[in-house]
Amino acid sequence: MSKNVQFNLRIPTELKALVSDASKVSGRSINAEAQYRLEKSFEGKEGSYIEAINDLRSFFDAHLRGDRLKLLSCKLNFILSEAKAVDSFYTPSISRAAKALGYNSVGITEDWFEGRKEPSFDELEKLAVYFGCQTDWLIHDEDKPYKKENFEFGSNIEDNAKRLLQGNDQDEVKALWFARNNTENGELIIIKHYDTWRGSVLDTRVHISEKVGIGGSEDRALLSLTLKYLCRYHLLKIQGAIISELDYNELIWARENPIKIIEKYRHSHWIEDIWNSSKYSKKNNSYWKGWYEMCMSNAAYIDEHKRLFNMK
Repeated sequence: MSKNVQFNLRIPTELKALVSDASKVSGRSINAEAQYRLEKSFEGKEGSYIEAINDLRSFFDAHLRGDRLKLLSCKLNFILSEAKAVDSFYTPSISRAAKALGYNSVGITEDWFEGRKEPSFDELEKLAVYFGCQTDWLIHDEDKPYKKENFEFGSNIEDNAKRLLQGNDQDEVKALWFARNNTENGELIIIKHYDTWRGSVLDTRVHISEKVGIGGSEDRALLSLTLKYLCRYHLLKIQGAIISELDYNELIWARENPIKIIEKYRHSHWIEDIWNSSKYSKKNNSYWKGWYEMCMSNAAYIDEHKRLFNMK
């Protein structure tokens, strides 16, 4: 029986990492894996250290490619299911995606969704546009699945409306949702609905509540004046909603399709009444606790500030 001897050997860090990874796959110790790999390199006429390393690298490259294909497949099926959850004119499908990308058959796109092949960067960008998700999330696993931006109401009311109604590169804004979180603080979030299942979220710093301080009063006043302008010139495009705290958080996190979330709600007329004294002066017409007090305080703040009063 041959005896084991100690053999001190210095190897590159990269090679040690490859051997260590291989040992985890095979279940051997690192020493046993290194010995096994060394023995294998002498078995064939063509066997060599370089070939052994190349084989090992090929194995792990294939493993990493497999993981990426699985991740892409999961992402593609996720955005497909999110789009399907939206009540749109027609139901999205793999075949419709193939047609939208200009293919004459569905086979190649089926391979993507089933994790057999990887789309090119150009194809992934087109898929992101089609399903309305973030390109960087789909390709690079960065950011969130759906688009969320910050929005600040400025002192130019017409410009506020113009920015809110500004579409993306592909579509115009078909509907604009003003959604108030149904909590004491009443945070406002805005959802742009482009068409079918595509949309984006605007996070504002506005609190529609009587509990907000002076800074909040300015934001709330600019909101009400902007809503008055939109109701006058773009009434058919704007919608109001009072949403649950759970749905508000989902919209803020941008992990789910915003249109799927907001379309559950019926239009709430608070967006038409917040600036209309003939509506909010009626105490019995209350959308949430503190509604009347908030509207009266908002009107008083506008009247006290000439710059805002002149915008009425």
